[in-house]
Amino acid sequence: MSVQAYFVLGRPINSVLAGSAVAIGALAALSAPLTDTQLWYIVLGCITTGFISAYGYAINDIFDIEIDKINVPHRPIPSGNVSLQGAKWFSIITFVLGLFCAVLIDLVAVLLALSGGILLYFYAERFKRSGFPGNLIVALLAAIPFVFGGFVTKSYTTLIYPASFAFLINLGRELIKDIEDVHGDRLENVQSIALRYGVKPARNLAYIILFSLVVIIPFPVLLGYYKSIPFFIAVFLIMGIIFYTVPMLFNHPEEKIIQNTTAIKRILKICMTIGVVGFMSEGIINLFKYTL
Repeated sequence: MSVQAYFVLGRPINSVLAGSAVAIGALAALSAPLTDTQLWYIVLGCITTGFISAYGYAINDIFDIEIDKINVPHRPIPSGNVSLQGAKWFSIITFVLGLFCAVLIDLVAVLLALSGGILLYFYAERFKRSGFPGNLIVALLAAIPFVFGGFVTKSYTTLIYPASFAFLINLGRELIKDIEDVHGDRLENVQSIALRYGVKPARNLAYIILFSLVVIIPFPVLLGYYKSIPFFIAVFLIMGIIFYTVPMLFNHPEEKIIQNTTAIKRILKICMTIGVVGFMSEGIINLFKYTL
């Protein structure tokens, strides 16, 4: 056992990325000069989210230990580099550290951190194979850091947009992953929409969610909340990619739809990246606008 193995258990890159979503949400929602206190709260928010994310990855690996012994035996717990007891202590420590940082912000931060931790636990323990309830939890977990960032800067209106973007695109992607995994999920008795009701109903629900995103994402521009050219470009790129590419890959017989899900997931990952860059550019412009 080594410190490095525990480090890997917490998926540091993913945890740092989750933490950075707090800063992106906070700066994109900024509508007044950033105070020293707010800057400190943003830093604490990033650290809180990073610790809670590391806790979530550890909890997930604890519950998946038997599956991971077969699928990913090189991971810290199944490989023996981290004991099951050690992983439990790691999850407790990272969760407590996350809550401690949240306490230094305010009660809302504590509630958000606590909610994230509870969702992560029950997702790993109960809802991972529940189908749509599990999809909703993943989407909520993707949105919480952006909500966190908006609350830190007290920008309650504008936090809606990055949070909605994260929620809808992750929910759509989760449904598409369920379509991709429909044959394997049948063996594992996963109660996904694609397995319970069929591939095409799952596809239609993914359509509704992704086209809801296409409808919602221009609103920050139309209402004048976000005015940067990079964000404007990001909005129209995402709208175009989803509006033209997803139907092109989805309007096929069932087996062809399943085959095309890998390409659609990549496309949505590109859209996620474009969206994050768009919100980040808005945040950087706000930072310069209100601090220089």
